[in-house]
Amino acid sequence: MSEPFLIKHRSSGRFLHVSTGKRAPSDDTEILFHGDIHDNMYWRFCKETDYWGYIEHVNSGKVIHPHGGGRSPANGTKLVVHGGRHYGALFALDGKNDHVIHKDGKYAHPENGRPDPGNSTKVVLHSDVHDAMRFQFVSPKDPSKNILVYGSPNVIGKWEIINAVINPRAEHKSTISVKIGKSKTNSTTSTFEYTWEASMGVEIKAITASVSQSLRSMIEKTSSETWTEETTRTKEITVSPGKTVVTWQYKFSVEQNDSRALFQSNLLADTDSETTIPRDFKYLV
Repeated sequence: MSEPFLIKHRSSGRFLHVSTGKRAPSDDTEILFHGDIHDNMYWRFCKETDYWGYIEHVNSGKVIHPHGGGRSPANGTKLVVHGGRHYGALFALDGKNDHVIHKDGKYAHPENGRPDPGNSTKVVLHSDVHDAMRFQFVSPKDPSKNILVYGSPNVIGKWEIINAVINPRAEHKSTISVKIGKSKTNSTTSTFEYTWEASMGVEIKAITASVSQSLRSMIEKTSSETWTEETTRTKEITVSPGKTVVTWQYKFSVEQNDSRALFQSNLLADTDSETTIPRDFKYLV
């Protein structure tokens, strides 16, 4: 179950409310747009399977339904709250594309699809995709801050040796190629993408609270290229006789459900006498 959040319409700045704003709305109470913020319009996401779950009204425990609770609601079907929990009430909250998706594949829309719905405009399901049906899931304390409704992904970081030249008798030159960015071969993405997959260089900041201080430090030190599409860089390294140079790369593995991404840092570390994990490093590429 997620922390409480507000569902904010991107183009108008209004929020999803239960009609009349009551703390304990009755079954089939309509969902409307309104500009007010109060604790009777807080929601949370209760994940059931994969990325599907129920959008629960915090104070009443009722969940968002298409009116009638059907599995395949028609375009224009109103959204309401109801106590029943079943297949027809399952939704996914797509933080990458800003969509509220019903299990049937239709999306939450302002009625008539206007980008600037007024207070009390109804919320309906429709199959169209356009900018006027985009939503954010934001903090009640700070509506400019996005909430990770699926919780934080699992993040693991580790150093890997890319190249090592140990105590050569003569000057040694080697050319190494290193892949930087999101790995093409070691990343998998499902048909549903999470918020952190939208713009990892920005969204990674939202998950750092769940990782260790050392991992957070590495996340903050990496360049924006770490979170972009994979590229290959080449670097020539010269090692003097009797010296040892070990070249390192830091890699982040990020996983959530069946989505996995491996991000390869452009921080290559150069140590002078050890092959242990480096404490000090310099930027080689």
